[in-house]
Amino acid sequence: MSSRAFLGSVGFLSFATVYNNLVVSPVIVEIARDMGVTVGTAGLLVTAYGIPGIVVGILAGPLSDRYGRKAFLVGGGAVMSVLTLLGAAAPGFAHLLLTRVGAGVGAAVLFPNLTAAVADEYPYQQRGRAMGFVIAMNSMAPIIGVPLAGLIAGLTSWRFSFVAVGILGVIAVGVVSRSRLIGPVVRQTEVGTRELFSTILGDGSVRGAVASSMFGSVFWFAWITYVVAFFVERFGLSTATASLVILLTGVGIVIGSQVGGRIGDRTGHKAVVGWTILVGSVLMLIETVFVHDLTLAIVILVLLAIITGARFATNTVMISELAPEARGTMLAINSSIVSVGIVAGTAIGGILVDSYGYEALGVMSALAGLAAAFVVWRFVTQRTADIAAGEAID
Repeated sequence: MSSRAFLGSVGFLSFATVYNNLVVSPVIVEIARDMGVTVGTAGLLVTAYGIPGIVVGILAGPLSDRYGRKAFLVGGGAVMSVLTLLGAAAPGFAHLLLTRVGAGVGAAVLFPNLTAAVADEYPYQQRGRAMGFVIAMNSMAPIIGVPLAGLIAGLTSWRFSFVAVGILGVIAVGVVSRSRLIGPVVRQTEVGTRELFSTILGDGSVRGAVASSMFGSVFWFAWITYVVAFFVERFGLSTATASLVILLTGVGIVIGSQVGGRIGDRTGHKAVVGWTILVGSVLMLIETVFVHDLTLAIVILVLLAIITGARFATNTVMISELAPEARGTMLAINSSIVSVGIVAGTAIGGILVDSYGYEALGVMSALAGLAAAFVVWRFVTQRTADIAAGEAID
């Protein structure tokens, strides 16, 4: 299988994984009515899917470094897809909640190994483009997946939306199972899991990059979680109309991931990571504190998405090379910390919105973004990028 076919198969699985994550959002009202619970209670299905990412990925990371990525991509994808299919037949809310936890376990195994597999395949100097493509593929999920899930549910039932997502995941797993994966770097000596974590986290650049990722996840997910409500309450749009901004956000991330990855390959990924979130923090303040014109707000929203897409791609590439001998473990640690940032950002953001308004949410997000930029500039050293460039020149 060629590199392009490999990248296409991994991108397809990435799309299926993010689509699985989003499937609840457009049908949450229908689920609540069918299950006899409130919409807020139905929202626990999203939380249940995300919580396993804090722990499970860390356990799978060292194992994938030792035994290879494919088993975890195929196994994680199979668990995610089968549990989603079972969720479509759930007789009650408690049963559905359990299936979402199970699907989240599969997704938690998948996410770090998807990016690790791409990093294994492509040299550092070409990795930005490849990673940008994968991020573009998973960013297509809100553009295509959310409207499709809503359409299917509208014509039939939310259960058929789950069936469609589950089948898509099974197909993606089948495609990846046939792909050729280079696999992780083989270590000459066996290293225990505890020693492996200790060695990785003992590196100041690793700690700085992971901390920057956490602040970056607070910056973005505190905003994107409440962006529809922001446009509804500030500009008086209907929920349906405001939901279209999610599509614009997805388009912006697709564009940004492609452009950012290419720029990072040429100029260095650390610079792109720092500058994008710095500019994004300024735009976040302008958007939430000063802007009351709808057209300008939409323009800034798209710019924020483009900048964030560029940061997603370059940050992932930068982190993928900080510990190449244990790439799966490194990316699993980062994925876990990002999950912590998502939980913290959305929870604190909700309190700020209810208590002080969207201006407070914007200030918090901007401060988190500034912290992410400062940490990456101050503590992260791209030693491996210099080495990779030197080896290419030699």
